[in-house]
Amino acid sequence: MRLNRHLRTLGFAAGLAGSAAAATSREAQPLFETHEVATPPALHQTVLAGSFDGTGRPQLAVVRVDPGGARHVQFLLFDGNEWASTVEQELGLTVLFVDVATVAGRDRLLIYRGYAGVGWLDPVTGTTHPVVDVTTRYRSSENEGIPHLDIARDLNGDGHDDILLPDLDGFWVSIQSPHGTFAARRKLGPPEPFLDATLVEYRQTYREIGITSQTLPWYLSRVHRMDYERDGREDIAFWNGDHFLLYRQNETGGFEDAPRTFSVDFSFDFDAAYGLAFQFPDASLASMLLGLRPRTEHTALYAFRDLNGDGVSDAVTLSVAGRSPFRMRGRYDVRFGRPAPGGTSFPGSAAPYVEAPGRSGGLQPWGYASQRFLDLDGDGLTDMVMGSVNTRLGGMFRATVGKSIAMDLALHTLRNDEYSPKPDWNRRVRSPFSPLDRRGPLFPTVLAGDIDGDGRADLLVGERWNELRVFLGTPGTRPLAEGPIAVPVAIPADERTTMLTDLDGNGKADVVVQHPATSGPGRLTLLMAR
Repeated sequence: MRLNRHLRTLGFAAGLAGSAAAATSREAQPLFETHEVATPPALHQTVLAGSFDGTGRPQLAVVRVDPGGARHVQFLLFDGNEWASTVEQELGLTVLFVDVATVAGRDRLLIYRGYAGVGWLDPVTGTTHPVVDVTTRYRSSENEGIPHLDIARDLNGDGHDDILLPDLDGFWVSIQSPHGTFAARRKLGPPEPFLDATLVEYRQTYREIGITSQTLPWYLSRVHRMDYERDGREDIAFWNGDHFLLYRQNETGGFEDAPRTFSVDFSFDFDAAYGLAFQFPDASLASMLLGLRPRTEHTALYAFRDLNGDGVSDAVTLSVAGRSPFRMRGRYDVRFGRPAPGGTSFPGSAAPYVEAPGRSGGLQPWGYASQRFLDLDGDGLTDMVMGSVNTRLGGMFRATVGKSIAMDLALHTLRNDEYSPKPDWNRRVRSPFSPLDRRGPLFPTVLAGDIDGDGRADLLVGERWNELRVFLGTPGTRPLAEGPIAVPVAIPADERTTMLTDLDGNGKADVVVQHPATSGPGRLTLLMAR
C-alpha cells in the first residue's frame, strides 16, 4: 500500500530456471548445527515446514516463482545428516497462496486456487486433492509471488486443523472431522465494518482494495476464540457494531447456526488494531510526519485470551494517543474475566496497564509496532513481548545521518494477576542503514521460542548483517540473560524471510533463513538446535 512505499523511502523495510538438486554443507556451532542448502533462482520464494511424505522426517516445501514466471514447489528432506531435494512439482499459474495443515494426522501442503478453492498437494504424484470448495475475493499481486497465508487453524480445540477463510461479508468455516474429511463450508460473522472507509494516503476504499496478502491477516484479527460459557468448548465471537455475536460450539465440534449475543461493560472504538489504519483518511503524509494534526486517542479491542490460566477468558484493549500515527504512545489494558451466570463478565475498569515501548503504536497495522503473547518462563501464565521501531522524526534523522534503525524491545511478565508496570527486560536494538548500501536497510529480525528445550522462551535478535544474537531464557525475575550468545550467520534485509520452527520434532526451535536470488543459485541457511 502507498503508506508502506512512503515509509520505505525513509529507510524502513515493511515489517518481516535452475537445477532441482540441493547442494548442502554443514557447520557446527555451540547452539546450532548449521546447514546450507542451494536453491534455484527465484523472483519470489516461500518456505514452509512439515513432514509431507508421512514418514515423520523433517521436510521443507520451497514454493517459488522462477525468473521466467513458472511456478514450482521443491521438497527438501532431512535424513538425519544432510538436506537433499526429493521431488519437484509444477504448480501452474492459478495457485494464489499456500499454507500447511494437518489432515488426517499428516502434514499437507494446502494450495488455494481462486476457481477451485482449497486443496492439498500430493508431493509424489502432483495430484491436488480437494479439501473444501470455497472461494473468496482474494486479489494477488505479481510482485508477491505465492505467499504463505494462515487459513488453517484448530478452531474448536479438538487437535485437528480447520479452514477459516475471510470474505467481505463474513468468514467461511469448514471443520475437519477426526477422519480427515471437511464439513461443507459455512459463513459465520458479520460483514467487514470498514468496507467503505479509505486508508491513509490511499484513494480506494477497503472494499475496492479487496482481500490481499497484507489485508487477509487484518480480516482474521476480527475472529475471537473464547470459552464464553466455560463448558470446556471454545466458541467463536465477532464484534458487530454495539454487541458481540457468539457462535457456540456444539457437542460434535461444529458451531451453531444462530448466534447468541452478549455485551461487555467496557468501551472501545473499534475491533482489532488494524482499525487504526482507517482513522486518518484525510491526512497527508506531511501532516502526519510533522504532527500537525489535533491530538487524538483511539482504543481497539485487541484480544480475548485466558492470560492467567484460570480457565476464564480475559479481555485486552490497545489505546494509542498522539498527533500523528508516527508518534503515538500505546497502552495495553487488561480486564480479567470473571464467571457470571450463563457466561463471562469483564470489569469496567482495567488492571494496571502495560505501556508499549516507543511511539509507533499508531503504525501497528503496518508492523512498525508489535505485540506477542508468550509464556516466557514456562509457568503457564501468559506474558507480553513488545517491539517498537523509532519512527519519530529524530529517529528517522538518525537513520539517515547516524546510519542505524532503532527498535525498542520490552518484556512484561504476569505475576499475581498483574503485569509488571516496568519491563522485566528491555533492550534497544540498532541495525545498520546506509542509503548507498545495495542490500538496502537491515530491518531488525526478532524471533522468540525455546531453542534449548528448557521450557523457557529465548529471544533471537538479528541486528547485524553477519550475526544472530541469542538471549537465553533464565529462571528468576529476569526472564532473559543480559548478555547474548553470538551465532555467525548471514541475516537477510527483510525480517519476514526468517522463521522459527521445530523442524525435527525434538522440542527445540530451529531457525530457517532464506537468501533467494533472481540470477544464479540462492540458498537456505538452517540453524538446527542441538
